[in-house]
Amino acid sequence: MSTPLRVTPPLLSIALAMAGVGMLAFLPEPLNLLLGGPMLVLGLGLLLYQISRAESPQRRALRQLEDENLALRLRADREDQLRRGILASLREGVVVFGEDRRLLQANPAAALLLGSGSRLMEGAGLTEAFRDPESLAHLEAAFRGDAPEWTLRREPRVLRVRALPFQAGLEARGVLITLDDVTRMEALETTRQKFISNASHELKTPVTAIRIAAENLQDGAAPGPEGEASLRSILRSVEKMTLLLNDISELSRIETGALILEPRPLAVGGFARELVEDLSAQGQAKGVSIHLNLGAGISSLTVDADPLRLHQLLENLLSNAVKFSPEGSEVELEVEREAGGLKWTVTDQGPGIPEAEQSRVFERFYRTASARAVPGTGLGLAIVKHLARLMGGEITLKSEAGKGAAFTFRMPL
Repeated sequence: MSTPLRVTPPLLSIALAMAGVGMLAFLPEPLNLLLGGPMLVLGLGLLLYQISRAESPQRRALRQLEDENLALRLRADREDQLRRGILASLREGVVVFGEDRRLLQANPAAALLLGSGSRLMEGAGLTEAFRDPESLAHLEAAFRGDAPEWTLRREPRVLRVRALPFQAGLEARGVLITLDDVTRMEALETTRQKFISNASHELKTPVTAIRIAAENLQDGAAPGPEGEASLRSILRSVEKMTLLLNDISELSRIETGALILEPRPLAVGGFARELVEDLSAQGQAKGVSIHLNLGAGISSLTVDADPLRLHQLLENLLSNAVKFSPEGSEVELEVEREAGGLKWTVTDQGPGIPEAEQSRVFERFYRTASARAVPGTGLGLAIVKHLARLMGGEITLKSEAGKGAAFTFRMPL
């Protein structure tokens, strides 16, 4: 039994092409052009199509390898974009150097923290990114395997720098550098140290006075005049220490957020009159009168405010004004309405505050040259500033040397 002939697409293409050639050769000219030409073109077209589809195993393997390489490149690109996106979102600066001391990568935060004096382009050297000798010495130590930390000052910032050696795989080695902005932390630490130093100094004087007075009593000074003088000295010193410790405690509560305002309806006119009355005894003892000036509509005005803390703020201002006013002078408390709030102004006729010192009067323990002879803890205006902020307002100063001072508290309504 004969096997049937299997006609494949390539054989069919060849047959059509040969038939077309035969027609062109043996048929009359009109017919061969009509039938043979198209059959030849069709056959050759089918043959070329089949040849183009024919693919060797080697070519298929090569194409598969190319597809896999493309997929790997796309995956690597996605991972690189993800890594760069993560680095760009960090607030901490990150700089990476390869083993050849050339920069591999740096995020935007690093450029911001190091400033324009550092060149952080890919391929830059160590000395182009970190120019100071201390940093270069630490980085060389990191390339030797150490993990140094140091402080770098790039005005106006203070940076904490860490350098960590790394190894990724068998060949990729280098150093990873992180940069943290610790400017605020250092400022707080400086303030803390200064605060402790000033508090210790302020407490030293009354403690010394107590010790001397106690020694006098121990030596038999009581109960005569000398003993009474020693007892009075002890009481004055204890009172000064108590005031200082109270102010320190109050300032700490405000700064840490432990002090919570308790606002309630407050009749402004009546509150202001009571405040002046409370301070009148201090004024009379110094020979200073306190005058109240209420603006239009203030007497009948009611606002929501914490009366205790508002009283504390204004009492500090009035008490300071009385302390620095000469005998026979006047201190004025003026209350006025203004757009969006109330304005409380305390004006005295004291020595005034030089312009060069005005920016520092609200600092803890800061005393102007004219204030050092006046008793006080040095914390009153610092408490005023923080209370004003707690109430959502602001405190300002206007003064000229020899012409008194005016402190204004603007309180929003």
